[in-house]
Amino acid sequence: MSAWRRAWDEHPAAVSAALVLLAALVASLSSLGSGFALDDVLIIEGRRRLHTLRAPLELLTTAYWQLPPDDTLWRPLGLLSFAAQWVVANGAATMFHVVSVVLYLLVSLSVLALAWTLLPPVGALAAGLVFAVHPVHVETVGNIVGQLELWVALATVGAAALYVHARRRGALDASTIALLLACYAIGLGMKEHAVLLPAYLLALEATVLRDAPSATSVRRAPVGTSVRILFGLCAALALVWLSVRSGIVDGLAGDRPHLALKGLGIAERSWVMLGLVPEFARLLLWPARLYADYSPQFVTLHTTPALAHLPGAALLLGGLGLLRWSWDRDRAMALGLLWIPIALALIANIIVPTGILLAERTLFLSTVGVALVLGAMLARALPRIAAWPASVRTLSYALGGAVLVLAAAHSAERQHVWENNDTLIASLVIDAPQNFRGHFWLGDELLRKGQLVEGEQSMRRAMALWPEHDGPPLGLALRYQERGMCRPALDLYTIARRIEPLKPTPHFGYAGCLLTIGRYHEARAAAFEGLATGRSAVAFRYLILQADSALAATDSVRSNNWWVRRRRTSCNESLDSPRCAESPRG
Repeated sequence: MSAWRRAWDEHPAAVSAALVLLAALVASLSSLGSGFALDDVLIIEGRRRLHTLRAPLELLTTAYWQLPPDDTLWRPLGLLSFAAQWVVANGAATMFHVVSVVLYLLVSLSVLALAWTLLPPVGALAAGLVFAVHPVHVETVGNIVGQLELWVALATVGAAALYVHARRRGALDASTIALLLACYAIGLGMKEHAVLLPAYLLALEATVLRDAPSATSVRRAPVGTSVRILFGLCAALALVWLSVRSGIVDGLAGDRPHLALKGLGIAERSWVMLGLVPEFARLLLWPARLYADYSPQFVTLHTTPALAHLPGAALLLGGLGLLRWSWDRDRAMALGLLWIPIALALIANIIVPTGILLAERTLFLSTVGVALVLGAMLARALPRIAAWPASVRTLSYALGGAVLVLAAAHSAERQHVWENNDTLIASLVIDAPQNFRGHFWLGDELLRKGQLVEGEQSMRRAMALWPEHDGPPLGLALRYQERGMCRPALDLYTIARRIEPLKPTPHFGYAGCLLTIGRYHEARAAAFEGLATGRSAVAFRYLILQADSALAATDSVRSNNWWVRRRRTSCNESLDSPRCAESPRG
């Protein structure tokens, strides 16, 4: 113990970095044995375009999902990084997980570096350790696509630490501005919420940098000028990014809204999210239970005022009160309290609806604020703790250390849940039996494996839990159609078409099944309905031609049949053709 004490006294920064790295390794290293799971399969493993670097420019101009109508996200550097890792490792998942762990270590060190500029050494160490072992980070590290969150956090936190260090010296020089803009550009290329970096810098100015050199003095005017130049360049970069993005994904909006938010206005979405505030707080402060998905009926949605909103309102008021108290008393704590809502701003579904209600990976950057708040609280408590009896101090430190060890162990154990789809889906069904998505995913996996009875039961269970989601009926219908069972598939396609009338897949499947069972007129009409969605026009025209071809042999008197019209046109041009002699002329 004396050796550790001496090392701490002589090299506190090095000891802090070593402890944070060790904690982050313990929490994340068990992910190295995992494979691809959930979005990893769709985005990386099953996408051949990411298995080569022969056309890198194509990756930079490609939508993230490429699953119409979900072509609403653009993450060019993310796709390029996935392709590079695939090529280097020849598709081995281990390489991806190694990169995720390394990025996690770097982000943890960045949080420590930021805390070191704001807090006393013990408080900074506490902040770094809290971040390194936080169990809500498991999804970000264990699920490969979470690398995008890691990159954005590294760029954002690194930029914040650099900004604090530079601003306390005075004006921002050209190299610092260039580095900050590079961080911003990298973050924007990885994931959309990086656009908020200027908001974090403004929060720094409003809290911990209030006493830093500013433009309020004439002699300090260059400082204010350099800051304004930085924010002006950030605004220009954001506008360029939005312009390019809108040209690639055809719009400025984010992901396709979650079906639970479909048709809801800002006020209704606000009530929904207010009801989820306790779940956000639980995950940020005490994530003892973790889940792969948060959807109905596991989470209850309230679109109008209800008693269920009182806990969320109380938590928000408590947070505002703590922010007001800390504003002039503890600026590092105030920064942490501002950091959390900034990090949640774009995923809160209030400004714009997103594709998720709540996801653990999207909370990653907000836990930086939690770590800063807890580190600041410990720093403020240290003088009082020093006055406690030695035995009480030892016990309190032991309890704090035990909490960190348990959190790291919980994170390490939870990493195994993300080994593959089977493990993940099984855990979700067991942990959250009222969540429709667990049964949906399980049903789809069972049907893919040919376990039709069990798969249908799971799909029917998912449909019962959330009747207004098109996924279960559409997924079950597709599996029926693959096995030539078109009659039961038609009812399911009908349900999916009602729920999502603009999605082309159920229209295509419905029309295809009608063709298969010989209902050609209905198939033709259904294909025209699908054509009206404005998507997959070539596929629907092909179905229409197939229906027309079948009708030409069975019902050629129909004047709207393409093949009949084609034959009449050619006969009018060449009346001597042998086949025209038997062809009716209208």
